[in-house]
Amino acid sequence: MGKALDYSHKTDEELMALMAAADHAAAAALVARHQRGLLNLFWRYTFDRLLAEDLTQEVFLRVYKSAPLYEPRAPFRVWLYRIARNICFNELKARRVRQRPLEEPGPERSPHEELDRAQREQRVRAAIEALPERQRLALILHRFEGLPQAAVAEVMETTPEAVEALIGRAKARLRQLLADLVGG
Repeated sequence: MGKALDYSHKTDEELMALMAAADHAAAAALVARHQRGLLNLFWRYTFDRLLAEDLTQEVFLRVYKSAPLYEPRAPFRVWLYRIARNICFNELKARRVRQRPLEEPGPERSPHEELDRAQREQRVRAAIEALPERQRLALILHRFEGLPQAAVAEVMETTPEAVEALIGRAKARLRQLLADLVGG
């Protein structure tokens, strides 16, 4: 019996090359490395956990199918998020997104506090959903996924200056929509 392979030292590009050679453990390593980030992206974009899981699976299915033809022209994460962007935009055109609560009420909150928190969370979600698609995606990738503006620009196939403008407009619109929640 052979020892389990450790892929933690491999780059994403190396894992893609192994995956192209039908190495299923390399595919599993890529999924383990990037699944949480994609789930977070899709959840923040759709506010629907089941849909986020479906979209994440669709991304990895496309990555798997693309492995034999993959040529690293951009950092792997940028390429991955481009696939995610395309899937997300296509899916949102095809479906009406149904919102689900992020978490169950915590035992440390009173019912009144829980209701207030849930109402604020719903308002923030609705405000984010009300943003134009490109502003919403730029904000989510930068603010919640931690991508630098230059990487967001690569994902969105635009310039860093355009991303900065998109994020600025998104933040201004959110401040406007949520002024009563933030005091002003």
